[in-house]
Formats: sequence, structure tokens, C-alpha cells
Amino acid sequence: MKPFSSVLADSVSQAATWLKNGQLLAYPTESVWGIGCDPYNQAAVQRILTIKQRPIAKGMIVITDSAERLAPLLAPLTQAQRQPILASWQTDSDNTQPQYQQAHTWLLPIPQTLSTSIPHWITGQHQTVAVRVISHPLIQQLCQQLVSEQNPFGLLVSTSCNPSGQPPAMTFSEAYAYFSEQIGYLQADTLGYTLPSQIRDARTGLIIR
Repeated sequence: MKPFSSVLADSVSQAATWLKNGQLLAYPTESVWGIGCDPYNQAAVQRILTIKQRPIAKGMIVITDSAERLAPLLAPLTQAQRQPILASWQTDSDNTQPQYQQAHTWLLPIPQTLSTSIPHWITGQHQTVAVRVISHPLIQQLCQQLVSEQNPFGLLVSTSCNPSGQPPAMTFSEAYAYFSEQIGYLQADTLGYTLPSQIRDARTGLIIR
């Protein structure tokens, strides 16, 4: 069965409008397809948790388009802690040999001054927020369009596009097979990274995944 055009975004702007209106969106990332929503919309986040059968305690990864936008979150870290974070995101953006590339997500401590800026339904049981600067140029554009007074970091939820226990979707067709018309889709190719994304603790450098 072919998908109805009503669930296929015809532009980044339309996808951004859908997200601002509380809809869920599947989209390509560096290696697999992700599913996301406005992280400040609790009902939308809960819908992702429900269709993925994912517990809220795990927390959610969020992405944005540039490290500069995350300056308030990076500021409390030491130079020695910030350097590998910024270096990993710069390496990700080079992506000249995607088969050897790996996307890097970092667990950033949330400063007290920003404690109300990151919703508890995003952090889950953690005192950190899992953030990545996305390398996919189309999704960078999408994050840019999400910047607002409520969402100053241009954040977008980015969890793998699959029900829990199933392999992540690698293509639009696989994403649609999982969730059909429950969600919207921004159709494009991934960047072709073959290594799974890595998650590290910003303060210790410890690899979590």
C-alpha cells in the first residue's frame, strides 16, 4: 500500500510546521532513521514513548544544528571537557568517508540556571541531557527552523525509528512499515554511516554506548 501524500512533508518548512503543531516526524540521520517531535511538547513526547513502547525513565536524545547554539550548556564544563566534545562534532560534520564515521552524542550536565530549560520528560531519571549536533544537512535546516523563545537551542527529539526490540529503520520504506500513517515523514537518504552512534559522558569521557 502506498502512503498517502498527507504524511509526506514536501519541504523542511512543512516538516517544521508539523513539529511545531505537535506532530511526530520520522527523518533520516547519519546512520539510521530517527523519529522526533518538539521536545517541549509533553504530549508529543508521550506519543513517541507510547508507539515505541519506551519507558520515560530512559530519557530521550535531542539534536540541534550547531555547537554554538549549545554554548550555555557547554559553558560550565572545563576546557579539557569541552575540547573532545567540539572535536567529535567537527569530525562528524566532515563526513568525507561515511563508512568510517560515527555520530557522537554527549551527556551534558544541566546547569542550575538552565534547570527549567530542559523538560523532565526529556531527561528521564538522569541529571544530564543527551545532545548531539546532527551532521545531516537537511536535518540541520530543520533544527534551525525550530528555534524559538521556548526552544532557544533548536532542539529536536531524535530516537531510533522502531518499536522497542525491533531493528531501527534504515530507509523511508522501513520507517513507514513500522508506523504507517501514525506519523509524518521527511523523505531523504541517511548519510551512510555504518557505525552505530556513540554516547559519552561529558564530564568523565566514559563511553556509555
